[in-house]
Amino acid sequence: MPEQATTRREGATTRAAGVALVLAALAALAACGADEPTEPAPAADAVTEYEQTRQDALAAVQDVYGTDGWADVDGSASATAQDDGRCVVFLPDASATPGGADAYALLAEVPAALAPVLDEHGFGEPSDVVEAEHGGSASVEAEDPAGWSVRVTADGDLVRLDVSGPVDLDPCDEAGLPELG
Repeated sequence: MPEQATTRREGATTRAAGVALVLAALAALAACGADEPTEPAPAADAVTEYEQTRQDALAAVQDVYGTDGWADVDGSASATAQDDGRCVVFLPDASATPGGADAYALLAEVPAALAPVLDEHGFGEPSDVVEAEHGGSASVEAEDPAGWSVRVTADGDLVRLDVSGPVDLDPCDEAGLPELG
């Protein structure tokens, strides 16, 4: 009987040590994978840099949907203070209603068209097409390490490209943003 009790205790001790090792390994992996928040770039620098990203992404999207009918929804960038204290800039959305084209079907071609442009500008791979939870729109999106996002959305006949992200701007309003040309 004492031999069985010793074997059970050894088994329990071995399992506990194994669990402790697994937990330690998971904690180490989590620490390695944790992204440190980066400080946002000054607004003037970020707007200029990401406007170029927007222009290059727009050219890639136009390769899929065609160049006809694209227009900036608003010709200037806007800045909005978020509840968490960040200042987020929204560059002008570009949109089009491609005549005769199936905006949803063509959206499947956008990730491949955007990938090289996004890579050139330091973004991650674009997502596959993501359908809205309750229907109505679908989108492809990518984010860079600074928290800026590029999104292409198909909603009915409308296709829209939007680019936004955090900046260092105090006060968080349009007055501190450079004019887009």
